[in-house]
Amino acid sequence: MATQAEGRRYRAFISYSHRDERVAARLHRRLESYRPPKGVVDGKGRLAPVFRDRDELASAAGLGASIEQALEASDALIVVCSPAAVASQWVGQEIAWFRTHHPDRPVLAFVVGGEPGLDPRREPASAAFPPALVLGDPAQPEGPLLEPLAADAREQGDGFTLAFLKLAAGLLGVGFDDLRRRDLRRRQRRLVALSVASMLLTGVFAWLAWEATLARRDAEEAQARAELELASERQTREFLTSVFLLADAGEARGNTVTVREVLDRAVARVDSTEFSRPAIKSRYLATMGLAYSSLGLNRRSIELLDQSIAVLKDAPLDPELQKQHADNLIEMAAIEVDTGEYENALSRLEAAESLGREDAALATLQQVRVHNLRGDAYSFMESDAKAEAAYRQALALVQQSGGGSEPYLLEQSVSFHGLALLRYFSGDHASAEELFAESVRALESSVGETHPRTIATLISQGANAHAAAELVRATTIYERALTLALRVYDDHSPQIGTLKNNLGRLHLERGELDAAEPLLRDALDSDRRHRSADFDDLSYSLNNLAVVRMAQGDAVEARTLLEEALPIAEKAQHPMLGPILANLADLDCGGDAAARGVERAARAQALDRERHGEDHWQVHYAALVEAACRERLGETVDAAAVAEHRGAVEKRWPEPNPFTQRARELASDATQ
Repeated sequence: MATQAEGRRYRAFISYSHRDERVAARLHRRLESYRPPKGVVDGKGRLAPVFRDRDELASAAGLGASIEQALEASDALIVVCSPAAVASQWVGQEIAWFRTHHPDRPVLAFVVGGEPGLDPRREPASAAFPPALVLGDPAQPEGPLLEPLAADAREQGDGFTLAFLKLAAGLLGVGFDDLRRRDLRRRQRRLVALSVASMLLTGVFAWLAWEATLARRDAEEAQARAELELASERQTREFLTSVFLLADAGEARGNTVTVREVLDRAVARVDSTEFSRPAIKSRYLATMGLAYSSLGLNRRSIELLDQSIAVLKDAPLDPELQKQHADNLIEMAAIEVDTGEYENALSRLEAAESLGREDAALATLQQVRVHNLRGDAYSFMESDAKAEAAYRQALALVQQSGGGSEPYLLEQSVSFHGLALLRYFSGDHASAEELFAESVRALESSVGETHPRTIATLISQGANAHAAAELVRATTIYERALTLALRVYDDHSPQIGTLKNNLGRLHLERGELDAAEPLLRDALDSDRRHRSADFDDLSYSLNNLAVVRMAQGDAVEARTLLEEALPIAEKAQHPMLGPILANLADLDCGGDAAARGVERAARAQALDRERHGEDHWQVHYAALVEAACRERLGETVDAAAVAEHRGAVEKRWPEPNPFTQRARELASDATQ
């Protein structure tokens, strides 16, 4: 493979996990800049261009299609091998595609971590080679393993330089020893040339010293200009942030150009502008990322914040850039908390704190936000004690700082909101209401009613009223929050989805199925667009829509929704796990799986009893399902107990709704 195949664009395609991005970028630069010594394939065997997705796909319309096109156009595949690559589904898919479609083209391994001798199927956390690389047949996951062509860049292996030469030899189709000798000879000649040049330079050093004195004065003036430029840019960034994060976005939605279109155009301008320093471009990208996040466009926000960090990968981090780097990590953690990726969020927060430990302490406001976000993550993970401690730390820092400015008031409201949620989760709805109301008042007085955090707090306040069975008040709060949110967010944003789910649930509980169904479908569609596939609160929207479809007589769709919800709720031990099991048990008994229905209904009772107590209506509802299943199996059922269970459900729902209706049907089935 001494020359590039005709009709192919790339000499090689680098496949790597983005956790190995730094070493992949280094390898990419080295490959594209490497010039083989003379005498190796006539000195014409340049290794450029080499495909690496971060560099090549900035404007690609579709990632899947672009990747396949790049693989098709590559002479060889280079796999950066490590445990991270073993865990990456994308690396595995790229290897499998390339090997399947082009078995005649070479696949080269560049080991940067893990152990090459381990079987990735048995020890994925320690193995270096992805399964698709070493399987004799990628379509047979338990088949025999191959030994790939590998260059070991680890310190205990060949080291980066020798590993690179092995890789280059494989790409050029020459012997490694020959390439190594020629490369060493070329470097020796360069050293001799440099020695001669250094002797010549010695004679002019005195002259350069004089020139340096003059240049230093010019440099000081240039530094002053650069500092002025950065100060101006910071003012611009703060202005843009205030416009996109704190302004009423509804003003733009009434005009021809929407807020989203303004942001898209701004990002395009950033991409096409040459900045005098990487720091300026990085700051603009971070600002745009924050703006997208404020509109609920989480995936785009993460992309821009990642780009902001990547722009600075080769730049020294002064204190101001260090602060921005920490801000980006904290903002990405906030988005991951919102999308249910709690462990990732905690890791990012730890990374932000590590920056502070290594260089300079994080600013007080950054520390407050870290504690609040950690509290949010722990709260959703149901580690209530850790969550409360984090919120209390945040409040203590605010009090110590004496901060009464808007940012501090915002974070203080977050702390109160988090503590209110903990009270809500514990069933103390009266205390929760006081804390929610205080948080809403603080937000309205500082940033206004259309601020995203005000809307989020109203959502939580409505949920608390709902849990306290104050359905009219809950509806009023949710409708107000939805009206405000539609002035700020896109129609399918996560915030709109949450509100529609909650309003749909209220309509369901009132028996208004025709009003509930479209709201719940919209909510589920929003979650699928913006949340991860195993986001724990998908359990709510999936179960709610399933109940509506059961009440409307569509058992097939209801079962599909519930079976999707079950593993999600199981993994998170979600509060909806009991109701999901009870509803699946009901469908089992209506079909030919009454024995499985009995088992699921009994488990639902145990879960709800442990979570809510013996007298909770969901325990009684699951008991009715179990009784109906047992009757279907021909067992004798205690009629008095059935009547008691039915009465408990009707007491919780005095107004007719699908739960009371189904409870009566189950009671009738169990005692017929």
